[in-house]
Amino acid sequence: MQVVGDVEGVAALKALAAEHRDYLKFLITEAQSSTDHTATFKAADETRWQVKFHPESGNLEVRRITAPTGG
Repeated sequence: MQVVGDVEGVAALKALAAEHRDYLKFLITEAQSSTDHTATFKAADETRWQVKFHPESGNLEVRRITAPTGG
């Protein structure tokens, strides 16, 4: 399993793993088992990230969650 995607997101996920290993395991399990293969987490700086599991490759992709625009 490789972690790919946004460089800042990958760093945030690694920081989370260093402090909360069990929560990282939960995120991976959640992404693997959810219908859309995603799970979200919040970094220490309050940035929100999405982890997407790609079953065909086994990789985890990290993406920034952008705030919805009003309209």
